[in-house]
Amino acid sequence: MKVEELTLGVRVRITYGFHISKIGIVIAKGTQTVLLDIGEPLLISELPEYLEPAPEDPLPPGWEEVEI
Repeated sequence: MKVEELTLGVRVRITYGFHISKIGIVIAKGTQTVLLDIGEPLLISELPEYLEPAPEDPLPPGWEEVEI
């Protein structure tokens, strides 16, 4: 994806790197990187070319799936 295609709050899937296949929410955009909330106690910065659109969240607001 390109930085121009991303908007705040959109869900994306990571396609490369340590966090591959995780879904995150865009919370900030820079000129070359995007800051994502991936539902863990950390925020990550990814390059836009390693992101693809993710499907809408099937869970109602306030619910989240976690790995145990």
